[in-house]
Amino acid sequence: MPTPARRNAIILATVFLFPLLILCLLFLFKRSSEKKAIADPAIYAAQASAKVAGRIGLPIQAASSIRGNILTSGDDGNADLQIPLHGSHGQGMLIEWAQRQKGKWRLCSLQFHSATGDEVDLVDPAKSGCDPE
Repeated sequence: MPTPARRNAIILATVFLFPLLILCLLFLFKRSSEKKAIADPAIYAAQASAKVAGRIGLPIQAASSIRGNILTSGDDGNADLQIPLHGSHGQGMLIEWAQRQKGKWRLCSLQFHSATGDEVDLVDPAKSGCDPE
């Protein structure tokens, strides 16, 4: 049987650590859903591209493990994401750069890199109208 001091320490640790764990999980979920929302237009552009389909096949699907950074300040921000894609006969990585201006995200650069080394430019940064980083 634990001593009263040990029992109190366990109760205090549980009371403080459980909410901290919940907050961490909520933060991770929020970041994950934010990345997915920013990545969706890029995924749709890749799915509509005959060049990407020709390299990895149809249907083109995105993996759930989107990696990258999102930096925001008020209604503005930047996102650099790597989105794994796979099709019926190959896979690759979608590289997205997006900017947020006045609360709205816009694709600035989008490239697909196949596992065999082919590259496909889907959005040219020179023609996107985005501010240089």
